[in-house]
Amino acid sequence: MRRLVLASGNAHKLVELRAMFAAAGLPFTLHAARELGPAPTIAEDQDSFVAHAALKARGIAAWLRGRGEAGETLVLADDSGVCVDALGGAPGVDSAVFAGPQADDAANNAALLAALAERGLTRSPAHYVCVLALRRVDGEPMQLHGSDAHAVGPDLTLFTARWHGEIRCERAGAAGFGYDPYFWIPACAGAQGPTTAAALTPAEKNACSHRGLAVRALIAGLAVMA
Repeated sequence: MRRLVLASGNAHKLVELRAMFAAAGLPFTLHAARELGPAPTIAEDQDSFVAHAALKARGIAAWLRGRGEAGETLVLADDSGVCVDALGGAPGVDSAVFAGPQADDAANNAALLAALAERGLTRSPAHYVCVLALRRVDGEPMQLHGSDAHAVGPDLTLFTARWHGEIRCERAGAAGFGYDPYFWIPACAGAQGPTTAAALTPAEKNACSHRGLAVRALIAGLAVMA
């Protein structure tokens, strides 16, 4: 089976990605980069989700190639975050470090709610963004149906999706991660709304989330290629 290496070091994202690929039944074996050896840490110092996803896909592909990985092995990088209208799109690409470089989910959520409170607000329209960047280890171009092919170079194929909702200061739900307990959405995948992303089951979340939409598009493209 062909190998697909996940460039993300976020354990929560890896769980979601693996569940969706397993359900699709494609002929790929999935590995986290860190499971294959001391994968490099890719600095996320750009100003867009696309740029960060591209950096991670290219960086892990170069590392794998240096280790003698087969050129046809695929690398999949994910960059995602929440963009809040009232904050001019912040946290955006800084979603994971909104409260500082070592911040955890609780600190980032507290910083987000504080930023709204400073503006006299308790809620704001918002959306999650997910950009997936797919690359062969050898950099050969790929054409996958439904992708934004070669938007940032011939070596990368991109899939992008958004999940629209509202950030509220009211917390609900105990599942999910990141800003999910404060990200309110209408009814989703059979779950009655309004509710939060953190109140959904993993299957419900994957059915309507930004990452779920992007991964389904990716899987549809890979199914034709496989």
